[in-house]
Amino acid sequence: MTTENRPKTTPIPTDDKLRQAIIRNLADFEQERGVCGFRRRLITSDDTHVANVSHLVIDDSKEHWHERMTEFYYVLTGGGDMYLDGAKHPIKAGDIVVIPPGVRHTSEGEMEVLIVGAPALETEDIRFD
Repeated sequence: MTTENRPKTTPIPTDDKLRQAIIRNLADFEQERGVCGFRRRLITSDDTHVANVSHLVIDDSKEHWHERMTEFYYVLTGGGDMYLDGAKHPIKAGDIVVIPPGVRHTSEGEMEVLIVGAPALETEDIRFD
């Protein structure tokens, strides 16, 4: 393939935060109360603008939505129900749920989930009705 025929690529951002590897351990983080339960913020917008990552124990989840962020819920242990725009969906360990911006969501049950939010928008992107 000649240089002229190669697909155009997006330049890699030169932000120093994006060029450093991060290794963290769940045990190093204190739990804090969040909208959906008790979470540990493993990667935040202070680390990178690409995505945030949290470990969450579901507890008294409140229905909410995000204006710009897509959330990926990966169920690590347990199970329960996820409500997406009012529709009930059973979920269990090993399931992944993709929640686009604007979809109202909440969950119930006994489960631990890993949540990836992209782009990395923290509390300023959470909306309640």
